[in-house]
Amino acid sequence: MAAWPASLPQKPLADGFAESAVSSVLRTEMDAGPAKLRRRYTVDVRVYSMDFLLTTSQVSTLETFYRSTLGQVDPFDWIDHRTGAAVSYRFRSPPAYLGGGAPGYWRTTLDLEVLP
Repeated sequence: MAAWPASLPQKPLADGFAESAVSSVLRTEMDAGPAKLRRRYTVDVRVYSMDFLLTTSQVSTLETFYRSTLGQVDPFDWIDHRTGAAVSYRFRSPPAYLGGGAPGYWRTTLDLEVLP
């Protein structure tokens, strides 16, 4: 399995990191009484949004990693930035780029999920 490239930043920006869980609970309303709840699946999926400040060269490296190395769908190994554990991520959508305020820099947002 591919690993996060060493030439890219290894930690996201502190003000651009968010983690959330995808609900695994299915709720069914009843004709009378409280709704019934059941688990949709047994493993919780965690979703991460991470921002990085990349140079134009690093953007090229990320694009090659995403499009060629991963083929836009393959998982890759990296670290969980909250727990420090080794995990496998997958891109939920392509990287997004916004001008970083200085020429040659791009604020890059990754939308990732951790695979169980």
